[in-house]
This record gives sequence, structure tokens and C-alpha cells, in this order.
Amino acid sequence: MNTLQRAKRQSGFIASYILYGIGLLAIVGVAYGRLNMSNQQGRVVQQTVEDVASQLEVIRGKVLLCAAIYPDGDHLQFNTRHAYPAPAGVGNRDLISNVECPGAPLGSRSLATMSDGIPLPASPPEFEEWIYEHTELNGIRLRLNPRVAGGAEATRNRLLRQYPSTAALDGDELVFIVLN
Repeated sequence: MNTLQRAKRQSGFIASYILYGIGLLAIVGVAYGRLNMSNQQGRVVQQTVEDVASQLEVIRGKVLLCAAIYPDGDHLQFNTRHAYPAPAGVGNRDLISNVECPGAPLGSRSLATMSDGIPLPASPPEFEEWIYEHTELNGIRLRLNPRVAGGAEATRNRLLRQYPSTAALDGDELVFIVLN
């Protein structure tokens, strides 16, 4: 073999190792990108779960405060939990922004304008506005519907794990028990 052929073979050998190295770097880059994207999605889900948990506590606090501030209030709809709001809508459900404390001193007072100075929280972007439900048999519930059918599945599953005794699924809708 002459020197020219040997040099061509060596350069081909070196080029194949360089291509092999580039291929390995591409595989590692794709794997890292997927891992990073998965971590970001996990952080978004956890942030949404934390937002829902804090919103749930704010709304629950407002509902309980309503009965504490206006203990003589009466929604006049059924014979239980008189001082708690009971929306007149179908199934005694309504958007949380429409819910009012019954019999406040100057008539009904919206949960959003209570004297606690805390505004009603806006639901997370993946969900519709909170729905308040108060029925004679089932008590007081807060409902959260995903904006898209089957949406926010990871968030819903994590919330169900976080609230095993007070949260349930009703179709795609999350239902949280406030008071039985």
C-alpha cells in the first residue's frame, strides 16, 4: 500500500469516528431535551396543583366566613345549613362569582365583596370558573371543570391524590367537599 492510500484510509477512519461522535451528541441532546421538557411540564402541573389548593382554601374560608358573619341568614331553599349560600340555579349550582351570603344585614352580599378584603381567586388557565354547589342531601361542594374535555388530566390526578378524602371525579369535573 502506498502512502496515499494509507492516508485516505486513515482519513476515512477518522471521519467515521467524528460522525459517530456527532450521532452520540445528537442522541444525548434529544434525551436531555425530553427530560428537560418533562421536568417543565411537571413543574407546571405542580404549580397548578398549588394554585388550586390555595384557591380552594380561600373559597372555603369565604363560605365559612359567610355563615360566621351572618349566622341568622337563611337561603329559604331547604332545611339545612341556612346561613350558607345556596344558589337558586339548577341543582343549586352557580359560578362562584354569582354566589351570595343569604340575609346579610343589607340583603344578600356577594362572596366576592365580603369584608375580609380577599378577592375571589380566578381559576387556573386549564379550568373553567369555580362552581359552587349547595344541596340539602350532598352539602356544599366546589366543582372545577377543565376547559377542554379530558384536559388537565395530570393536574386532576395529582389533586385526587392530594385530597383523597375530600375530592372526587364526576366525569372530567373535580368535586371538592367543603361541608357535609
